[in-house]
Amino acid sequence: MLVFDIETIADLTPATHDAVAALARDRDMTAEHFGSLCPPLARVVCIAWLDLATQDLRAVFDATLHAGTPQQSVEVEDGCGAARPARRCALQACGSEAQLLGAFGEQLVRRAAQPNPQLVTYNGRGFDLPVLAHRMLKHGVPEGRDLVVKAARDNRYNPVLHIDLMDIVTFGGAAPRWPMAAYAIGFGFRSPKHDMDGSTVWPAVQGGRILDVVRYCAGDVLATAHVYRSVYDLLPIDNKGVGR
Repeated sequence: MLVFDIETIADLTPATHDAVAALARDRDMTAEHFGSLCPPLARVVCIAWLDLATQDLRAVFDATLHAGTPQQSVEVEDGCGAARPARRCALQACGSEAQLLGAFGEQLVRRAAQPNPQLVTYNGRGFDLPVLAHRMLKHGVPEGRDLVVKAARDNRYNPVLHIDLMDIVTFGGAAPRWPMAAYAIGFGFRSPKHDMDGSTVWPAVQGGRILDVVRYCAGDVLATAHVYRSVYDLLPIDNKGVGR
């Protein structure tokens, strides 16, 4: 079972900025904010994942956005308080968004070859999976693309390949939607938004601080895993993978 999360920025050029800005004005958003959330315009800068069985935490990131020296890993706050030490997140530097998407896609293909593969996200059906699908199409990345589309189309009420925790905690959309951080805090974990949130990803990338974005993304993955374990008893009985 793989818990994953992505981070994005707007894919804007001088030729497209004004057109995207016009679309953004209809939603009272900046072009940068609009572009970072709209699947075909959202450039993926980092993907982090946790293997629940092995507790292996990894991330791929766009090294063209890194201003510092190469690193093989970063330390990430676990979110369980002082009693739990920081976790090591192994890194894979990629030379482009397309390479990053291909590396994660290959990871998905390897997972799909294992018995009963499952993906876990928070709002992955609404954001992460559509972004991955559209950006893979844009760059012509075939690795894992069919699996991404299959996961996005999975039955939200009886998921097999993809468990979207937003569907689980809202009972299939019957209850109001709240951010994942609210569930993490509610179940006694550190907020993954403590040091960074989505609004600060763009300035961090502009400042060459992509590794801070990696830490934030990996922290979201750990928080998602904590929430998954906390709400495990709400999962459909036939679709429970790795437990608490």
